[in-house]
Amino acid sequence: MDTQTKLLTHAIRMVAFNTMMALAREVRTNTGYARAAQEAHTLLRQALTSSGDIDNTVPGHLTIRLDPLPTRRATAAIAELREHLTSTETRYPGTDLVLRYTIKSTEPAPID
Repeated sequence: MDTQTKLLTHAIRMVAFNTMMALAREVRTNTGYARAAQEAHTLLRQALTSSGDIDNTVPGHLTIRLDPLPTRRATAAIAELREHLTSTETRYPGTDLVLRYTIKSTEPAPID
């Protein structure tokens, strides 16, 4: 690998590591997840690899809508993290869009 590619690869890995550590700290301090000290990284890996949608139809907002996780406990912990992250009103870099996070409902839609 040439030097430029290697440096870029290392920079991306460092940013990903720092992001994961910051999110794990948020899980430990801003959620009631009982096993946060032992399972924060596992929970985050599960959340970050699950599916979801990006919705930009609400003016001024960029909504990240995650699918529920396999267990209620994990979904509840991510819901608490979602509330905390949404309350920071972080703007998507390079835009004026405020990031909002939601979790899709696990209940089926009513049939008319």
